[in-house]
Amino acid sequence: MEKETVYLLFDKQNKEQCLIEDGSGNSKYTNKYRKEYWSNGNIINFRICNERFTSHRTKSSIDTCSAKALDNIKLVDFDYLQKKYDSVYEFKHHVFEKIYFIEKISEDKIIKYEVNWVDSIMMIQD
Repeated sequence: MEKETVYLLFDKQNKEQCLIEDGSGNSKYTNKYRKEYWSNGNIINFRICNERFTSHRTKSSIDTCSAKALDNIKLVDFDYLQKKYDSVYEFKHHVFEKIYFIEKISEDKIIKYEVNWVDSIMMIQD
C-alpha cells in the first residue's frame, strides 16, 4: 500500500473542546488543539484531543513560508487521519509517508511543521 503525505491545518485559535482523561482517572474539558514545548523548546508537542504529534525544531522539520503555498496543497482534517489509521490497523507512525501541520501566523505567513504521530506504546518513554 502506497503511503501518502498529508497536510492538516493546526488551528490553535479554535475554541472546540475535548473531554480528556488527566492521568489520575478524572476527566476534564480542554482545547482540542494544544501546542507544548519540551526539552528547552527543541521538541514541540502538538495535541489534538487525546492524540499527540511531535516535531523537533530543526531547519528541515520547520518551514516558514507564504500563505499562498496553501493554494497548491490539499488540506485534510483530523477525521481523515483517524479514518486512515482505523482502516490499516498499523502503528500510527507507519500510516502516512509524512504528516505536516500548517499553522497560520499572520494573514500572509504560515509555518509548516513535519510531525510524527506518536503511538501510545511510544509514550511510555515520557
